[in-house]
Amino acid sequence: METKKKTAKPVKNAAAAQDIYAMRKRRKRRKVLKQSVWLLLLAVVILVLYQRRDSWIPKLETMGMRHQSRQFGIGDSDGNFPIQIYGDSDYQLAEAGGYLLLLNDSYLYFYEPDGSMTAARKHTYGNAMLRTAGDFGLLYENGGTHFRLETPAKQRYEKTLSEQIVFGRVSANGSAAIVTGAEDCACRLYVFNSKGQQIYKRSCVERISELAFNADATGCYAVRIEAENGVMKSVVNSYTFSSEACNWSSQPLDMLAISVYNTSEGNLFLFGDTKCCCLDPNGMVLSSYTYPDKLIRSCFYGNTAAMLFGNDETRTKSVVVINGSSGTPAVRTYEKDVRDIGLMTENEALIVQLRKETETLSYQCNVLQTTPLDDSYDGFLRIGQNLFLKGYDHIDRLEYHAP
Repeated sequence: METKKKTAKPVKNAAAAQDIYAMRKRRKRRKVLKQSVWLLLLAVVILVLYQRRDSWIPKLETMGMRHQSRQFGIGDSDGNFPIQIYGDSDYQLAEAGGYLLLLNDSYLYFYEPDGSMTAARKHTYGNAMLRTAGDFGLLYENGGTHFRLETPAKQRYEKTLSEQIVFGRVSANGSAAIVTGAEDCACRLYVFNSKGQQIYKRSCVERISELAFNADATGCYAVRIEAENGVMKSVVNSYTFSSEACNWSSQPLDMLAISVYNTSEGNLFLFGDTKCCCLDPNGMVLSSYTYPDKLIRSCFYGNTAAMLFGNDETRTKSVVVINGSSGTPAVRTYEKDVRDIGLMTENEALIVQLRKETETLSYQCNVLQTTPLDDSYDGFLRIGQNLFLKGYDHIDRLEYHAP
């Protein structure tokens, strides 16, 4: 049985065939055009994500890695806490403009008080250091040549110097003082305004060990160390940024100055290694206090100084509060492990952090309140009514209610 082969029927209408061919070409062109548009949009999205990678990569890294927040005896923490610390656990905490700043070996993070991250700015500084005042944060490379000025809203500027940075300080109006090494002198002092413009430069014969801006940031107090009969002493020099001359120099102080502060009375307060003292606006000593034991922590605000001391022989620690330039020191002794202290000047109180609790003391060192903690922390930072508690690899928050 033979099978008949099917034969193709010729197209009767040549015009109709041409229309079909043209329609297929149009469809193909539209398809290619759509694909091109989508590829272009995808390339734009990838480019934008790459340019903003510093803000979303840290969030992606920590996504889903937060555990349930701890509940404290007083106040509540929310789902944004604890904040986990990744990378180098040797982090730094500071406050600027009501924001929590966290610096680790790779990023500078900005957090709202509720723990919401608002910015994550990458840095490549070796041995990065952070200082804050007002709305400003100064990030600098100790032993390097780079520094930059930050605010919660944006990075203001970044600069590179030709000499290695020893330390830096920042004022509440955004002025940055940078002390560097130098080959032709002991050290050099640079001062920049909030726009990054250099407004002052000084080559110093003596090495500057500490510095603080004056109250209106038109000058500074620079501490230098000198030897007198084999004993190291501190001398404070007062400079104005509009003049090369030194306004005044204090008498040699029998201590190595650690930090310098302006007081609300217009004086100057210095913490040293063996004593603290208060100077008047002309550099004359008003009062001093010799430490009873080894200084562990210190803090100052307004017109009040608080210090934490440790005695290895008796295995005790003591807290000392000095209120006013001529105030009588108030003392409280502990046989417990005291981790940190912090002033609450608006309540005229001091927070003392112990291993599993905090105590609130009056300026007379009377206990006003005790607050239990559910974990052990190395220290804390207070911003408003919140205590941000420093763990080894995380940060918790305690809503603190003053007595």
